[in-house]
Amino acid sequence: MPSRGSNAEAEVASSDSALRLFSCDRRLRTLVRVRRRIGRTLLLLAPLAIALADAVRRPGHLGHFDTRGLVFYALSVLVSGALWVSLVVIAARKRGATRWLAWTMLVVLAGFALGAQSYTYARYMAYMDHQAVLVGTSMMPSIGQQLWSDRTTFAQTVLPPVLVALLLPFIVRSLAPPRRRSTHIAKDFAIVALLCALYVSPTHGAEQGQPPDVMYLAAIGQLSRARWDHNETVERVHPGPRSPEPVPDVHARPRIARNVVFVLTESVRAMSVCTRPGDKECLFTPYSNAAAPNRIMLHQMRSVDSTTAISLSVLWSGLAPDESRQMTHSAPLLWEYLHAAQLDSAYWTSQNMLFGNSGAWLGGIPMTRTVSATQLEREPSLEVGADDGKLVDYVLGDIGQLREPFTGVVHLSNTHFPYKVDHAFAPFLPEDEATGPGYEREIRNRYHDAVHLQDRAVGHLVESIRARPEGSRTIIVYLSDHGEQLREKGAVGHTGTLYEEEIRIPFWIDAPRGTLTEEEERNLRALENRPVTTLDVFPTVLDLMGLLDEPRLASFRARMPGESLLRGGSPEDRAAFLTNCTELWACAFKNWGAIRGSRKLIGNQADHAWNCFDVATDPEEHQPLPVEACGDLVNVAETRGHGRPF
Repeated sequence: MPSRGSNAEAEVASSDSALRLFSCDRRLRTLVRVRRRIGRTLLLLAPLAIALADAVRRPGHLGHFDTRGLVFYALSVLVSGALWVSLVVIAARKRGATRWLAWTMLVVLAGFALGAQSYTYARYMAYMDHQAVLVGTSMMPSIGQQLWSDRTTFAQTVLPPVLVALLLPFIVRSLAPPRRRSTHIAKDFAIVALLCALYVSPTHGAEQGQPPDVMYLAAIGQLSRARWDHNETVERVHPGPRSPEPVPDVHARPRIARNVVFVLTESVRAMSVCTRPGDKECLFTPYSNAAAPNRIMLHQMRSVDSTTAISLSVLWSGLAPDESRQMTHSAPLLWEYLHAAQLDSAYWTSQNMLFGNSGAWLGGIPMTRTVSATQLEREPSLEVGADDGKLVDYVLGDIGQLREPFTGVVHLSNTHFPYKVDHAFAPFLPEDEATGPGYEREIRNRYHDAVHLQDRAVGHLVESIRARPEGSRTIIVYLSDHGEQLREKGAVGHTGTLYEEEIRIPFWIDAPRGTLTEEEERNLRALENRPVTTLDVFPTVLDLMGLLDEPRLASFRARMPGESLLRGGSPEDRAAFLTNCTELWACAFKNWGAIRGSRKLIGNQADHAWNCFDVATDPEEHQPLPVEACGDLVNVAETRGHGRPF
């Protein structure tokens, strides 16, 4: 028989074992509770991170919402939270087909609604909303080329949220696998949240008044609804085929018989060209600077927009940018006026005519000579077009086919993003196509290398024309359609704002002795430092060709708000409307304003008030004035712009 002592020892050992088991069980239960708490906390990771990132990214914008805007934003945050939490819960299930669907949706949303939105904000200081999506879907090949060119920045922005979306359901399932009842409830919440995000109109809140993920889903919902309804904002976001009014037969009566070569370039801003003819320290545009040392430069020329399609309409028709779509599609263009006067004309362009649907808009125009990108190269880029050097060589071989006096447009395109460069002629290094944070110097260098390379072609064009027999009788007019922002105001590119970087452009006229009258030259030189706009360019070209005073064109001339620069240009006290949002071109980001002299009023959808500047004393627009300093420009902007963009 066992002794009493051994029994006691056994009881003690058993008791110790029980205590250890109990303690271990408690630790396990505590660990399970901690794991579940961590897992449940991770469910809130996505919505909390989205809301926090948005608050850090645009505190000024969110801080100026009115009560209605704040309420709508708060409700959108709740929708965002419900959607992300529900999808993670469903994707974290151990089995079932719906988890794969939810997991796929998580990854897709992370890539587009978060990654692509962050990329868009970094480029344009605004998220992709329903307006941007409407424009973007009609330019998918172009958008695709831009994204591929900027693939480094795009990948750096998109991959992190995609990786989190891939890993998060797995981690949550490992820590706290959801119960069956929870997943059923999550399915209902996901469906309701998705429907709210897709089909509750974002216009119920403030401008850009939602977190980025809900804004993206709302944009997709608005796009699908617009396509279902055949809404004209989808059907007609770009220029379409024209039905021009017939121009009566007219007679050209120039003061002096002369030819005009109109050199139009893309996205070149005034601060990226040489401003003093003959300057030996010219870095950006040395070739044209040397080829045209006696040119007359207008240093305060501004485009009334920063969108190519709108600029071309203004430059080739003379109409204001806010004319109706019907008017812009029925107004005669430069070549139709010249044809009516029985003058030879040409349009030589390195631009791909699929870009912005420009081929449809220019179809059927009676040009004497023409060539475009697809005739110069087999597969030209949509964005950059064919090589500008090849275009200039073609022009020099073709210009002799025109009868004098003629007008030829040479339209260059290699300075559009992603900017064509040739490292044999690239003084600005290092350069890169990436536009993201940390690449500011590289993308600016790439832009200036593209300007430098294109200027080599411009210099060759000017020198070669001057060496031709008709060169002494040919005036060369040079300007850009608009400018380009390179992160000076936070963005890269154009169309998003109307700051000086995007609308102040180079303009010069190189006129051999005897091709301008003394009065014309005197009037031009008087404008060298006076603010003027591109509204005056088309009347100037008509004036050069002797058509401005033709009585039979009086009704057409009455629609043109500009004046010939040869006669002093528009009065300095006349206000000009500025906009990137017209019936001809559905803008991706709302922005408009007005300018009179050096006083300029602008606003975009990321602002909370109008911005007033005096660009004479503050050319970099760092010191906004009180709105009252811009006088009635507020009324001009809000009347012609149909309200405020913000």
